[in-house]
Amino acid sequence: MMNLELAKKLLQKGIEIAQEMETTCSIALVDENGWLVALHRMKGAPSPTAEIARDKAWTAAVFRRPSSEVAAYGDPKASGSGLNTQNWNDRLTTIAGGIPIWDGDLMIGAIGACGATPEEDVSLCQKIIEGVRSK
Repeated sequence: MMNLELAKKLLQKGIEIAQEMETTCSIALVDENGWLVALHRMKGAPSPTAEIARDKAWTAAVFRRPSSEVAAYGDPKASGSGLNTQNWNDRLTTIAGGIPIWDGDLMIGAIGACGATPEEDVSLCQKIIEGVRSK
């Protein structure tokens, strides 16, 4: 279960890795239902990155898959079944950089990062999760 203690460990690892990557970003951690547990915007990261990181984490949590894979549910610009403009909400995103965090078969929360390219944001999230698990 995502709690503040775990979120702090993930944030600390995230800051270390982002500095190694020479990037500034925002990192968000949510619980398994998408509720925000912790959010950090590094000094120098543009203010919108905080909300975008949160959106990526929320999307990964509620869909239980990386935020970049949510587009498979439909094109928000197209009518019909799946995701579309009628059921799109302000938090939902298909931008890469949100990843669910699993403990075996149990999803305990999700992480989202924003500040670099989407691919670099994904890499950062993966490195954060791996770095905390290896301790």
